[in-house]
Formats: sequence, structure tokens, C-alpha cells
Amino acid sequence: MNSRSTHLTEYAIKHIIADEFTSWQSINPSKIQITRLAGLTNITYKVETQEEILPKTIVFREFGNAEGFVDSKQERIVFKTISDLELGPKQLQCGDIWRMEEFVTNGVHPTNEKMGSSLFQFKSMGVLQKFHQMEIPIPNNGTSLILTKTLSKNMKNNVMRKIEKRELFTDVELKQLENIEQFLNNDEEFKYLQEMIQKENNEELKFCHNDLNQLNIFSTTKKDKEIVFIDFEYCSYNYPSYDIANFLNESAINYQYEDEPYYVLVDENFDTAPIQAHFLALCYLIHQFCQENEINQIISLITQKTNKNKDELNTFISLIKQILIQRMNEKQINEFFQSVSYLKRRIRRLQMISNLNWVWWSVLLAHEKNSLNFEYIDYGFLRFKMFERLLELEKARQIVE
Repeated sequence: MNSRSTHLTEYAIKHIIADEFTSWQSINPSKIQITRLAGLTNITYKVETQEEILPKTIVFREFGNAEGFVDSKQERIVFKTISDLELGPKQLQCGDIWRMEEFVTNGVHPTNEKMGSSLFQFKSMGVLQKFHQMEIPIPNNGTSLILTKTLSKNMKNNVMRKIEKRELFTDVELKQLENIEQFLNNDEEFKYLQEMIQKENNEELKFCHNDLNQLNIFSTTKKDKEIVFIDFEYCSYNYPSYDIANFLNESAINYQYEDEPYYVLVDENFDTAPIQAHFLALCYLIHQFCQENEINQIISLITQKTNKNKDELNTFISLIKQILIQRMNEKQINEFFQSVSYLKRRIRRLQMISNLNWVWWSVLLAHEKNSLNFEYIDYGFLRFKMFERLLELEKARQIVE
């Protein structure tokens, strides 16, 4: 937890860097450029100089305040471990309220067009599959903390108490909160969700990122690190389907929108989410069970509409079966696609829980000391509308089934 009411000044940041790196001590402060980077939990800066020294560019991260959602001690263990394994940015130095990190050169955040593209999603699932194989020395008590917290009575009460502080909110925000409050008072809906996530739950907990939005992903020109995940504040042992579900939700939101509130829902990406859930489940398991030569063949079959059009996806699946039949018998192929169907259902269901988690995050952080300049309630309302639409689709599927 970070309970400070003020943030570090540029002068303080320069002073901290000079204390840690002697090569920076002789640089005139006017020759050091500090640029604020995007981020909603921590306050992150790119600090650079044109002087011929190493490191020339540093990511300076001031830890933010997300009490109840981020365990700062655990996050530091996670970041250091991933850094030591060379699976993420290198940790340069770390203090009580800040960390200095390697700047990912030639790295750009994917656009929403790219986040929603079939080829990028296929490759991202390969990176995520490897990410989930990491063993990180943080607690794993055999349950998903995120799922448990999101639907807990304690979380429900905390959010209700915050909403009741009506003097904090604008009239527009209060109107948005009305919808959320109505849902909080609907015990039947909570019961439905709790029963839903227990259906067919035979997934093994894996180390998950839990926050794969476009600002936490870099595309690079390096062949061995074409896609890099960053920002590990929300990592925990969780179900892989949740991580994929959250990635799918986030691919529908553009966080690089130029006008206020600087994020917007991309309808095309969101409206095709059910098909994308099927595609992502397929991609994830291909990377888990298929051989490298098979994966290379499968990549060549991906088209622009494979993850957005049902007929295109079915054609893609038929072609994959032709590849797999060279190595697997009919029973093995059927079992593989049964696993895909199971994971698809889990992703669709946990999309709802992912959205709810960010609704609660938004409400609880809104108008709090040290919160960032961000439209928390408006963002929470957006995630709530996404949740409502997904819940409607899930109930419609249950009627058909």
C-alpha cells in the first residue's frame, strides 16, 4: 500500500537516479528528460539523457495506491524473479517506494487493430502459454484469489460502502453508479455467477498476469522476443482461462484514444468476442500440445477474419485437423477439440468475472488519496456495461443448451 498524498517531483527522481548510478551524478539536470508514461496503478516515467553513459534510458516506476488489489511485497518478488529469468524487463534498482527498470528498446504498445488481429492473438497465446509455465515463489493456496475476492460478500460490502459516500461523486457518476448498485443488491445474480464459475472447473492453477491490456504488452523487432509482457502488479496463481478472458476483454478497449476520457470501447472487437474466445482457446492449446513444425504450418493458415467470422474459423479448424491427423488418431483429435470447447466455455464465463473485478477496482480507487487523474467511475461503468452484455449472452446460451 502507498498512502502518500503527494508524488515524487522530477528533482527527487533525478536525485534518486544519481544516488544509484554514479555515471548520472555529473550530468546537468537540464540534460535529463523525464516523460510520463501511461499507467493506471503506478506512476511511470521514461528518464533519458543524450550523454554517452550507461544506462542511457531508465524506466522509473513510483509505486501507486491500489489497496486490496495489489500486494506490493509480492509484486516486487514477481518482478525480480521474472527479471532474473530474463523473461521481462531487467530490474536495475529498487527502493521502498520506487523501482528502476530496463527500458524496452524498439518496443511499441500494440494498437487495438493489432490486439484484435488473428495473427497477433495467435502469437500472444504462445507467449502466454510459456508465461503460465513459470514457477514463482509467491503463495498458491489452491484457489483463485481473484475469483474468490470478486464474488465475496466482503468485496460486495466494501463497494456498497464506497458508493454510499455520495458526496464524493458528481451527478453523472452517481447516475452511473445507480446501475452498479442495483446489481449489488441482486443476490440472485451473485448466486448465478458463483454457481457458473464452479461448472466444469477442472483447471489447474498457473502463474497468471491478470492484466494484459495493450499498455502492458510490447511488440518488438526482436525475433526471440516479438511480444513482451510488462507490469506484473496483479500477477497471482489463477486459472489460465481467466488470463485469456481478461486479454480478450482488454483487446476491446483502446487505451490510446486521443480524446477524453482517453479510452474507448472498440465495438468490432467486443461484438465478435464469442468467436474470439473460441479462437483464443484453440490457439492456446495448439501452443501447448502441437509440435513446432505443426505450429508453423498452422500460422500459414491464419487469415484476417479467422477470429472474427464463424465460417472462417470452422474452415481453419478443418485445416488444423488435416495437419493433426498425420500424427494423431481420431480419438486423440476428438479429445483435443473437446479440450478446446471446454476452455472456450471457461473463457466466456470468466470474461464476466474479469470485467466485474475492474468495476470494483474502479469504484474503490475513485476519489481516493493518491489516486491518479483518471475517470475511474466512467471506466468502471464501461466495464459494467461489458459485463451486462456478456451475462446476457451467457444466459441465452444456457437456454439453447
